[in-house]
Amino acid sequence: MIQTKNRKEITLDTQTLSILQIQAEKQGRKLKNYMEQVLKEQANSFELTDEYKAMIDVMLDKHEKGELKYTSWEEAKEELFKK
Repeated sequence: MIQTKNRKEITLDTQTLSILQIQAEKQGRKLKNYMEQVLKEQANSFELTDEYKAMIDVMLDKHEKGELKYTSWEEAKEELFKK
């Protein structure tokens, strides 16, 4: 699997960075590596809630029955940018 990486800049206060640095050292990691690992773990721990799944099921059912009203992007832009 080919992985592409994007570079993002973040700004953290010195206290947060100090705490992260201590945690990284405890694990024998560099700060950047530790932060990447923590973010990957957090992203991968995402789970859909039962409430969200139920809401999506309702929306899909309404879509199949033709009960949803869609607005084109052109119509939406027109409405949003009225002067």
